[in-house]
Order: sequence, then structure tokens, then C-alpha cells
Amino acid sequence: MRYLIVLLLGWFSCYSAAAQNQAKDNPATKDEKNYILVTNKINTDFNYKMLDDFENSFADLIKENNSRELVFNPVNGKYHYYKFVATYKARGISKDSDAARPEQTFHNILIIKTDDYQKIVDGYHFVLEWGEKPLSYPLFRVKATDLTLQEGLSLKQLNLKRVMDNTDFDGDGKIKLSGR
Repeated sequence: MRYLIVLLLGWFSCYSAAAQNQAKDNPATKDEKNYILVTNKINTDFNYKMLDDFENSFADLIKENNSRELVFNPVNGKYHYYKFVATYKARGISKDSDAARPEQTFHNILIIKTDDYQKIVDGYHFVLEWGEKPLSYPLFRVKATDLTLQEGLSLKQLNLKRVMDNTDFDGDGKIKLSGR
């Protein structure tokens, strides 16, 4: 139990600064969000072992009371790793579509890896607080080619496609490489 509390406190404090900046810079429109850089590492790669088996990896982390974000942590490699978070408030989706449902805070995670020239090699997008059954986790993958990571890059330019059924990502947002 103590471990879980420490994990939750660490997770919450990691995003509090980004969330405060997000609230100032973004009117939290439904579709467009600011994706704030929270991690930048070199000599890394994606953990494809977990990402390629996303449904099981994610479910196992939940069962073990570990942070679901571990799926998105980098491993050793030869690329530059960037992790962005968009924090916003929205009404959650429920099967009864209760309009009186209170707003809750959501965190969209975007991870991107680039080469030494900032060319995007791969990337993934996920809503961390997604509450539906594991078969419907909305994990999206970057399909754009010959794209350079830069300030203000639109998520639409990434050509995000859902891993499970190749459907298009229906939102948008802007990448913020600087803290504001």
C-alpha cells in the first residue's frame, strides 16, 4: 500500500507543473490541446516488447498496481526520446451518457522518437485515464513520414492511426518543446 501511495504521489507531482502551465496556455477546447514536453532523453528507444503487446502489458501493470505509464518508458537504444503530456478537463464517457457527470482531469501521453536530425522515426499516443475494457484501449501510432519534430507541430501532421483498427485520430493538439 505504501508503494502505491508513493507511486501516485510521484505521478501526481510530475504532472502538476505541466498541468498548471497547460491551464494557463490552453482554454481546454475539446479537440485541440497543448502537448507539453515532460521528458527528453538520448540514447534510448521505445519498449517495443510492451508496446507490441499493449493490451496484455497494460492489463498486467494494472493487476500489479504499477503505474500504467511504465508501458511508455524508454529503454536503451540509439534514438532521442520525447514524452509529452496534454492535461485537460472533460466529462468522461459512460454507457448511459449522463450529461450531469462531473468533469475530470485527463492526461494524453504522446511519445516520439527521433534521429539525430530531429526526423520523427516513430511515436504513440494514448489517453492515460481511459476507462473502457482493455479491448478498446485507444493506442494510436504515428504514420507520417519525413516529418521533423518542431515547436507547434500539429498532431494532425503526425497522421495518428489507431493500432487496433487503423482508424484516424479525431482530435488535434500542438507540440510544445519549450516549457510554455
